[in-house]
Amino acid sequence: MKFQRVCAWCKKDIGTKEGCASERTITHGICSLCLIKVTTGIRTRSASQILNYVQEPVFLIDADGIVIASNESGLISVGKEIEQIEYKLGGDVFECTYALEDGGCGNSVHCKTCAIRNIVMDTLSTNRGYKNIPAYQSINTSDGPEIMRFLISTEKVGEQILLRIDEMCKLIT
Repeated sequence: MKFQRVCAWCKKDIGTKEGCASERTITHGICSLCLIKVTTGIRTRSASQILNYVQEPVFLIDADGIVIASNESGLISVGKEIEQIEYKLGGDVFECTYALEDGGCGNSVHCKTCAIRNIVMDTLSTNRGYKNIPAYQSINTSDGPEIMRFLISTEKVGEQILLRIDEMCKLIT
């Protein structure tokens, strides 16, 4: 059987592939152009500038869960400048309520069930990318903690993870 492949980052069709899936199945990967833009680019450009080729908020995360770059959409989504998020743990970047607990991001009992963290780490260890996975997180806002719903996608590039926020909205409780 054949199945369609689509770049998870630019949405471009990247061909069909033989496999066990049904004829209507769509799988996701990363096209060579997006991979080149993200991993090499022009030597004078920073990773953040390269990530600006993607419209949705995108964060480049290392093997320790540390954000090392973001595109402009990502910065807008978290309401911060690049200097405020570089080399910070994901929970600190997104203002996770539980990142303020003893031990910080990644070390509280809540972190064990954090969908964002678990999907990023699974992509890192298995090389499996994810597309539009729902994740719910308690985020600190000016009005106090709010439950946010995210749809996230991941892709492994080298030893780093591209985390794309496909959707982010506050849940009405």
